Amino acid sequence: MGKTRKVWSGRIEGAVSPLMERFSRSVETDFLMWREDISVNRVWAAELAEIGIYSADELKSVLAGIDKIAGELETGNFEFEPVDEDIHVAIERRLTEIVGDAGARIHTGRSRNDQVVTDSRLYLKGRAKDWQIELVRLQDNLLTMAKDQLGVILPGYTHWQQAQPILLSHYILAIFWGVDRTISRLKDYLHRIDVCPLGSGALAGSAFSVDRERIALKLGFREASQNSIDATGERDFCSELLFAIAAYFTHLSRIAAELQMWNSLEFSFIEFSDAYATGSSMMPQKKNPDAMELIRGKSAAAIAGVNQLLVLQKGLPLTYNRDLQEDKKVTFAQLEEAILATDVFREALSGATFRVDKMQQALEPGLLATDLADYLVQKGVPFRQAHEIIGQIVQRSLQEKCQLTAFTLEKFNEFSEFFEDDVFKKLQFPVSVAQRIVIGGTAEKAVQLQIAQAEDRLKAYQ
Repeated sequence: MGKTRKVWSGRIEGAVSPLMERFSRSVETDFLMWREDISVNRVWAAELAEIGIYSADELKSVLAGIDKIAGELETGNFEFEPVDEDIHVAIERRLTEIVGDAGARIHTGRSRNDQVVTDSRLYLKGRAKDWQIELVRLQDNLLTMAKDQLGVILPGYTHWQQAQPILLSHYILAIFWGVDRTISRLKDYLHRIDVCPLGSGALAGSAFSVDRERIALKLGFREASQNSIDATGERDFCSELLFAIAAYFTHLSRIAAELQMWNSLEFSFIEFSDAYATGSSMMPQKKNPDAMELIRGKSAAAIAGVNQLLVLQKGLPLTYNRDLQEDKKVTFAQLEEAILATDVFREALSGATFRVDKMQQALEPGLLATDLADYLVQKGVPFRQAHEIIGQIVQRSLQEKCQLTAFTLEKFNEFSEFFEDDVFKKLQFPVSVAQRIVIGGTAEKAVQLQIAQAEDRLKAYQ
């Protein structure tokens, strides 16, 4: 293979259009997999020696050539040629230049179809594990924050209306458990992706008696793929990862949107450090929580990514088609965005200040309305009736501009005879929170249990 001949040029007459060259070239994307392709070539060369394609001396020469190429790629001294439509062809072309005929035999018994998908699985395995590590670091920071803020009460919201008082630690742990679902998905994903396609050939399997189980073991896979058509033509391992990324970004986007609101003057529940905020080119007073806004914005591409991969595959036959070249561009890019967003979110939140004073000032007595209904239930009133009674009391408090905590016992008794002196004990935010002691509740004891469970989860990941 020369510097101007394509690896498939025997069948095609004439030169390829320069426009088609540009359109079909993927080396800019799959260059990211050069380390994986080096590993695949090393293992494949050794296997070719096992079946007699290479002599011992030839194998030694080929492996030395592969090492030389790895060094060139590592230092940035590798020179790409116009004929190099992808990283796989580039490495094979350079190997042939270095070791001659032995390099030209490296592709014996394999296709780019199984080579590319093997490289892709290796690359995504590695980067998905890197993301998993960053997610655990985020969880560790969230757990520290939850411990530090234990006891802080703030309004909990539904429909952006004050609903019930909650602990700030409880809110932070909600983020923790959402992140944990992504880690769980990645654990399952890393099991399913851990299958080696190499030796599947173009679609029918290799005609040479390579030991695919030995190849899989050397490359660090748990097993060889079971069907050569499925191994080379499916991209579930991209779609599944993109779904995990999209679900994670959706979770993170919701949190970012809420924290952005908390950062507004009207709430002032949180203040982000200058390191993760920007100003305005026109308005001198502005400090914008851009880290949160960008996380929310980048979720759009993550959600589009999984849809793109599914649409890409939906009309394809089971075997390899060139459409699948587009799998790596979106999958690799979105995985990098997920890793970066995880780091940015962790750092931005770790450097932020929770304004506990503002949270406490925002606590309105109306947050205790449910506690009053529960009080009546404990006195024997059916919940639906209790709900109706408290609704009427809230209506009266609005009409008279009188907070629930300012009601006298006589005024409460206008609505129900079941109210007694002990009702006023219920009209305290700490008491409200402390009652939610069920597993998963916002009471401090329940949150402490969550913290212990979260600590156990983190230990299991280490």
